[in-house]
Amino acid sequence: MIHHRKPYAVLLALLLFAFAASAPAYSQSDSYVEELIHRAESRKLYAARTWEVLLHYATSYSGSVQSKVDDERFFLSPAGRTDRKSELEATIRSLFIAPDTDGEHAACRFPARYEWLKDQLTIDTSLIPPFTCSERDKSIGAVEAKSAVLIFPVGHINSPASMFGHTLIRIDGSSKSNLISYAANYSANTTDTNGFIYAWKGLTGMYKGYYSLMPYYLKVKEYNELEHRDMWEYRLNLSEAEVARMVSHIWELQNIHSSYYFIDENCSYSLLFLVEAARPDLHLTEKTGVFVLPVNTVQIIMESGIVEDVHYRPSQGTTIRKIMAQLDNDGLELAHSIALSSVQPEFIRTHPISDQKKMKILDVAATFVQYRFARKEMPKEVYLKLYLAILSERSRLGLAAADVGITGEPPRPETGHGTSKFALGFGARRGEAFTEVNFRPEFHGLLDPDHGFLPGAQIKFFDTGVRYTMADDTFRLTTLHIVDILSIAPRDRFFKPISWKVNVGFDTEAMSSGTDQLIFRLNTGGGVSYESPFGGVAYALGEADINAGREIRGGVTIGTGVSIGAVEQINDWWKIHLQARGMWYELGDNRQVLKGSMTQNFRLSRNNSLTLDCSEESVNRHWIAETSLLWNYYF
Repeated sequence: MIHHRKPYAVLLALLLFAFAASAPAYSQSDSYVEELIHRAESRKLYAARTWEVLLHYATSYSGSVQSKVDDERFFLSPAGRTDRKSELEATIRSLFIAPDTDGEHAACRFPARYEWLKDQLTIDTSLIPPFTCSERDKSIGAVEAKSAVLIFPVGHINSPASMFGHTLIRIDGSSKSNLISYAANYSANTTDTNGFIYAWKGLTGMYKGYYSLMPYYLKVKEYNELEHRDMWEYRLNLSEAEVARMVSHIWELQNIHSSYYFIDENCSYSLLFLVEAARPDLHLTEKTGVFVLPVNTVQIIMESGIVEDVHYRPSQGTTIRKIMAQLDNDGLELAHSIALSSVQPEFIRTHPISDQKKMKILDVAATFVQYRFARKEMPKEVYLKLYLAILSERSRLGLAAADVGITGEPPRPETGHGTSKFALGFGARRGEAFTEVNFRPEFHGLLDPDHGFLPGAQIKFFDTGVRYTMADDTFRLTTLHIVDILSIAPRDRFFKPISWKVNVGFDTEAMSSGTDQLIFRLNTGGGVSYESPFGGVAYALGEADINAGREIRGGVTIGTGVSIGAVEQINDWWKIHLQARGMWYELGDNRQVLKGSMTQNFRLSRNNSLTLDCSEESVNRHWIAETSLLWNYYF
């Protein structure tokens, strides 16, 4: 009987031995995790600057700490978005959880966190379960990160989504051509082109923002070729190891969303976290204000001292216009005809003009054909045939490059005026004196100095004016423009943009009785503009205007009209805007408004200017004259 039970006893003994052999290992691993957590808490690593940067933690005005990332997939603890300590503990524990498949381990998903914790806690990696990260290693290896460059594409005057400009980071490898580099980008997921809708959703955080890593040549094609946006490149003096940490953090953020806000948590603010991931002690995000725009990011980066070189890349549109400026009307017409296949390139041989002029004509035609193809305005086979024919004719003139006339760089974006403005001054309306205070949080007005900004573009948020009228000793709110956007994009023989405007907010207007009333206004319009004979821009816009107020018959009225004007940059310090405007309100009110104005801005220094505004208007034959002089301080 004993002999019969012996095999079972042996089997039981073997099982007990196996359990006893394995039990100490599990106990050792668990105790090691607890030791690491205790060590991390004793050193308060959850409050370390690097940890705050990697999780995008920021202190709110109330003093609480919360991550700027909204996506719950970015956190390993349910309370991770608001609890730094809980997220740190959950991350340490996750490192010791064996993955089921390739790429599932926490080190694969969060490589920057893993490397930092491993160094800070001197983790014994032999106790971490084996793992592989094939996709991560392949993707990061393809980037081959060596150095980083901050890229600033200037604003695109005809797109509400791009008028502020943009910022992204180019990651360069060992290749001499940066076009095969990768670009780290943060942008809103939107397809809206209406200025009002875009502004409203952007102001209220209704868009989701995503980080992405993509080939840089795609961004060059989008900004430099398709949208006519010059690009500024700021090379950062980051080490190869620092750039590698940046790329690891970018990997962590891919497909992770955050609420995108137009004026603060936008492409510019969010990009600063990537630079901080490389060098956390820069504290870049802490140097931002209530409003953050792309040019503010450039200024913060420049002031941090990590920029070692700046390079300017003109767009195709800029290049074309520079050459166009050197051609007469006959030359421009011939270049346009060649680019549109109206005449063959060899037709240029019959013209009794210099070879230098022929070079410029063919260069304009070739560049414009490239532009049309990039915008999918012509099929590939037609493009190749025409483009090669132009190049063939161009090669007959020799190898010397045509002088495109780009003799220098435009002013750098970070050298322009501050994006906030405080104004103080005085004036008279109907002969009654007043003093005025104006405050504009952001960004740039049509009459503000263009140095470093996009000419013809106006984007203002919460532009507020308050007046004290001496005659009746009262303070009045005269203006509160929530959003005021104006794009005056001049047309020419090659490019045909539409000029447009949208304005939402409160204005003081004279009513049909001739008295002033603060009304709510939604004004929009569109039209065309051309270069004026004096070198400025002349425009004509059709407008629709919705007003609401107590003194309006029926409370609401809708009017239509037209405005014509010209903006002239007389010299570096003097700009003038002449405008004539007529509006007719028939639906809901009976008011006819004719107004002429002349506004001048005198630039005193980078952040100081004077504005002189003179206007006269007729409202149902009530004549109202107004003159004001304001000192503007930009900051």
